Amino acid sequence: MRKLLFALTACVLCAAPLKAQSASLAPTPQPAEAAAPEPKEAPKPSLYPSTDEVRQQVVRAERERAQAEKVVPSQDWLYLIAAIVVGVVIAAVILN
Repeated sequence: MRKLLFALTACVLCAAPLKAQSASLAPTPQPAEAAAPEPKEAPKPSLYPSTDEVRQQVVRAERERAQAEKVVPSQDWLYLIAAIVVGVVIAAVILN
């Protein structure tokens, strides 16, 4: 019984950091202002863009990056399985 508890503890300790990391990578909701940009005339290229233009470029780049991240499927479950296997191996080595 004691060996089983050690094995389960090792599995949990190896899988806990991965679970915490995947929770911190959860997508954040975007504000309503960024969802509906106002259509304006195309700005003329300038050497020094205004603060509003820079903000619009940042919002546009973040939106494109968020859409690109959605294309890649999540493989967190593979890392979770790998962490559990590493935990079992560590427990087996320690207990023998």
